[in-house]
Amino acid sequence: MISPQGAPVVDADAVPMDFAEIRRDALVSAAGVRYKDFRRSLTPRLGIVWTQLLAGHLALVLTTVAIAVAWRRWPSSLPLAVVAGACVYGYALAYILLFFHEAAHYNIARDRARNDRLANIFIGLLVGQSIGDYRPVHFNHHRYLGTPLDTERTYFDPLNVRFIVELLVGIRTVRVIAQRDKMARPEPSAENDTGTSRSQLVVGALFNGVVIAAAIAAGLGPVALAWTIGVVIVFPALAAIRQLLEHRDEHARPEVDYSVVPHGAINRMFGSGMFASTFGGAGFNRHLLHHWEPQVSCTRLAELEDYLLDTPVARLMEQRRTSYAATFVRLFTRTHAR
Repeated sequence: MISPQGAPVVDADAVPMDFAEIRRDALVSAAGVRYKDFRRSLTPRLGIVWTQLLAGHLALVLTTVAIAVAWRRWPSSLPLAVVAGACVYGYALAYILLFFHEAAHYNIARDRARNDRLANIFIGLLVGQSIGDYRPVHFNHHRYLGTPLDTERTYFDPLNVRFIVELLVGIRTVRVIAQRDKMARPEPSAENDTGTSRSQLVVGALFNGVVIAAAIAAGLGPVALAWTIGVVIVFPALAAIRQLLEHRDEHARPEVDYSVVPHGAINRMFGSGMFASTFGGAGFNRHLLHHWEPQVSCTRLAELEDYLLDTPVARLMEQRRTSYAATFVRLFTRTHAR
């Protein structure tokens, strides 16, 4: 930050208490680089976006091959192959879906119409959702984070045994689909047409049906079973847990209905290792920055982090730094300690 006289502020007491209080127009790094100048350099690196996105699709293909090989060579490994395959399928699908955020901000192609077509083919097709539906829902999540109006609200629920059981038996999957349909704007528009929305859902269901039918026709029943479990159980479970870890307040009370009472906006900075970078792919592991500058491509968030660590707001970032595992343990134990 800089003082009214224009000099950099280094006094810790002058550091904002929250990222929402940071004045971008007054932010300057220790090296003397103004944030507004640095921000202009953060253009998307489309090659990296597509390398990361297609890595998720490659994981789906390699998992299919691995299940087929394991079944043919080691028949006794069938239960393990199905369970492991379902976990990888679900994990890869959850990873791929995160790139919808890049597409929502037109960061996967330079042409906006092409951006949306590619998003629907390479991301939306797998889960039966269109970018036209996702965009307004996600934007309202940014706009109303922590309030009853939030459109992505898994974190309203406590992380407890019931939450996990509902994930494992598919109850949460049904709720997420119902909520997604409710939150999508009902009014047709050029960007969000209800007919397109329904057709994308149908096409997605057909795509998954074809994958399962093709596996069965090829004599690969274990692949069909693993895909079904991965899509119906593992994928929505991981997506729900991830969002809860990103936004649930450790002091939130399990008996409070946060669809009525404001929860408060919470964001965290997770790690940058292999797990954090895939479980929180597309920049979601740097969730604090993802919400502070949602227009910045996931390919530039590491640079944004480095820049901010060279400013007086570095202390704010360090206060929010944690890991997915540590956050899970704290939320789970504190919920049951009440």
